[in-house]
Formats: sequence, C-alpha cells, structure tokens
Amino acid sequence: MVKNEQLDKAVSQYDKRLRDTHRRLCNALERLIAARSNDPAQQKTQNRFTVATLAREAGVGRNAIYNNHRALLDQLRQAALTVSPKAAQREDKLVEQRITIEVLKLNERRMITENAVLLKRALDSEAQADRHSKQNARLIAERDAGLRPVSIASKKRR
Repeated sequence: MVKNEQLDKAVSQYDKRLRDTHRRLCNALERLIAARSNDPAQQKTQNRFTVATLAREAGVGRNAIYNNHRALLDQLRQAALTVSPKAAQREDKLVEQRITIEVLKLNERRMITENAVLLKRALDSEAQADRHSKQNARLIAERDAGLRPVSIASKKRR
C-alpha cells in the first residue's frame, strides 16, 4: 500500500512539473508572438522563432521541448510563418538551397566515380603502352640480329 502511494505521489509530481513546464512554454510563446520578450537581447533583435529562443524565454532546456512538448514545435513554426511572411520566404529559399546542395553532392559523387574510372583507364593504357614498347624493342633486336651479315667461312682446299 505504501508503494502505491509513493508511486501516485511520484507520478503526480511528474505530471505537475510537466504541466508547469507546458504553461511556461505557452506563456513564453505568447510573449514571443506579441514581441514583448523578457530577454533584453531578444527585444533588440527581430522576432526569431527558434527552439532555443523559446527555451530561453521560458527558462527551460531545449531537450524538454523536444522530448515532452513536441506539439509546441508546430505552434512555433506556425507563429514564425504567421508573424513574419519573410520567414516563410526564407524557409522556402532554405529548402530550395538544401535541395540544390543535395543535387550538387550527387553530382560530386558521380564526378568522383567518373574520375576514378578515367584514372584506372589511363593507368591501364600506360601499362599496356609500356608492354608494347618492350615488345617492340625485343622485336627490333631480333630483326637487327637477323639482318647482321653472317660470315661465310670457306673451306680450305688441300
């Protein structure tokens, strides 16, 4: 019976802390949307809707948002798009640039592979040319040996 009471107390403390963190995050998000942040550095800059900004404003760790309050991430993104239309344009441009980066990475890999194939072909061609050069030198030596004058020794008569 004592274990169940302790378990209920622990669960309720966890739930209480979770609700408190959620409330703090919601209040912080509202302040960011209304552009009346408690953080002086945030007040001087344009509205930046990032997880780090939200966590700093609420006084919680970013991991708490990622682990327990993922729904707030969508609200944060939506707030960024609603408050700042330029943010939507920047997001679109960012997505476009990421796609371009991926295409360039694929092209780079293709060119690296093509370069390796060409290098292999060049090395094979050089080895083949070296073999042909040696074979040519051997054949020329045999030809020259065959073209040398041979002395015919006459038999002496007695």
